Amino acid sequence: MEFTPEQKVLNDLFGRDMTYIIPQYQRPYSWDCMGKSDKNNQVNMLWQDLMDFYESKSPNIYFMGSMVLVVSDEGQRVYEVVDGQQRLTTLTILLTAIKCFIKEVTAKNIILPAELEQLIPFLKSSSEAIDEIVFNQKRGQGLFTIPEKKVKIQTTTGFNYDNVLAVVMQCGDVSSISLAESSTEQREVSMRYFNNRQYFIQELNNKFLDKGILTLEKAGDLDSFFYFLMNKVSIVQIKTSKFEIAYQIFEILNNRGLPLSNKDLFRNFLINKFFELKSSNELLYKDLDPNAKWIHLETNYELDNEFISRYVESKRGKSQQYSAFNDLQEIYKSYFHDTLAENKTLLFYTDIEANLAIYTQILNIEFENKRIRNSIHFLLKLGNQSYILTLLLSLFRKEYEETQILDFLMALEKQMIYMLLGTLRFSSKPVYEAINHLNRGDIRAAKVVFDLDTSKITELKTLFNKSIKENDIAKLIIARYYYAIDNHLPEDVIEQNLNFDKATLEHIIPQTPNSTTNWISDFDTSFRESYTYKLGNMTLLTQKMNSAAKNYDFTRKREIYGKTKLSMTTEIAALSTITPDFIEERHHKIVQCLIKDLGL
Repeated sequence: MEFTPEQKVLNDLFGRDMTYIIPQYQRPYSWDCMGKSDKNNQVNMLWQDLMDFYESKSPNIYFMGSMVLVVSDEGQRVYEVVDGQQRLTTLTILLTAIKCFIKEVTAKNIILPAELEQLIPFLKSSSEAIDEIVFNQKRGQGLFTIPEKKVKIQTTTGFNYDNVLAVVMQCGDVSSISLAESSTEQREVSMRYFNNRQYFIQELNNKFLDKGILTLEKAGDLDSFFYFLMNKVSIVQIKTSKFEIAYQIFEILNNRGLPLSNKDLFRNFLINKFFELKSSNELLYKDLDPNAKWIHLETNYELDNEFISRYVESKRGKSQQYSAFNDLQEIYKSYFHDTLAENKTLLFYTDIEANLAIYTQILNIEFENKRIRNSIHFLLKLGNQSYILTLLLSLFRKEYEETQILDFLMALEKQMIYMLLGTLRFSSKPVYEAINHLNRGDIRAAKVVFDLDTSKITELKTLFNKSIKENDIAKLIIARYYYAIDNHLPEDVIEQNLNFDKATLEHIIPQTPNSTTNWISDFDTSFRESYTYKLGNMTLLTQKMNSAAKNYDFTRKREIYGKTKLSMTTEIAALSTITPDFIEERHHKIVQCLIKDLGL
């Protein structure tokens, strides 16, 4: 065979005697549940998408993507995973987490006493059923069978991640893994398996326990969810016997994209609909040029693949079920009444153009109100751009008053900053909830979705005063300080914009100061430990300038600071000397400025 694509639900994916080998050349397991953006919290986003789809009671299949496999031995059903290991491993951990959840419930006896007799057999059989799904049962020399993982991580040299996965799948603890001589990356990857399992267990607790107790009703809900996972969640397996072909498919899927993008499909669809319209009434539409209609959109607006997805999700108020193009066709079919069938394409086109104009305005941040501009500048840099774009498209589609828009954006900013600095993880659920309110024209209800309560506002104020060791997060907060300063400057003919992507975070007192510099002689160890990672010790520079600044003493640093045009940095360059008092006062000034500008 060259290659064979097949859609598989999880029941088939984890079928009897299936073995998936994740080869050693693959990168380590990278999906995470601990991050703040769509780039490093794939696990909680997957859980949320699965749960949303399950709760929607949709009769359709939930499509998870594709896997590219090399058939090692067709008779033995052994496959080498060229692409798809992250999904496969995460699904294995999810199924394992359900088993571990059941074990915890049983061990802690958190079961409604009156239903104990009925629930114990259910829990026992459920745990055994999951073992049959994630393990193959190999017979030993005698009567006993030996469980072997269906997903195996090939290890010939280096760290044994397969052993980590084995412990996770047996509901074991991280203390069972020897990490004493492992590298930082090996420890982080190992912890990722355990953290993701624990995340799923916690979510299962939240969803399937009633005030911390398992009831017969909740057990039935868990059983329904498990049925959904095994029979309604699918992956397309692309199998081939040749590694060269498998890798070529992997390259096409991951680097060059599918043969036709959403934009390509949309162009063909739209032009075809205009030709159908023209042929339906040649006299009325004799001057209609279908190709010119498309060229107008492509020439005058930022018409990219992303727009199709943002348009669809902003209209539907939920994530895509299959592909953006398929959902777009559904919108076309249902958006207008049959009585307007003849003009349906023109009305659809008008709506697309109106939304495309707003999308372009957002991307280019072309708003007269400076506060709105600065807010959008900031929000688009927060790491969840697709969701923010979808939300903003819904916001600006309606004609709200500027004060309402600013109130909404401020609430969103506060929510996102609270998430960045605290323990709250990003979730798409409130985004879609707000979008649905906006689509109904209720901006007040949409704002309430993101409003922080009094206790969280108090907590956010304290979070500004804590050390921020993640450079990406610290850079965002310092950038927000820049926008806070700019918000209070009068409008001018000449505006200075922060190029966030080219700027880098600069620690005034270096993170590792040289022993001969003033940072050691003028700032004691206690102060440096307390303030090195606080906002008062941070500013922004261009990438080139930051590299030049390094760990030099203040005399050399201020020469470099003086070359930038950012006021927050030039004010430091104007100093003859720098003291602990200056850093402390500067920190207080930054925090108070942020609190005031955000209306906390």
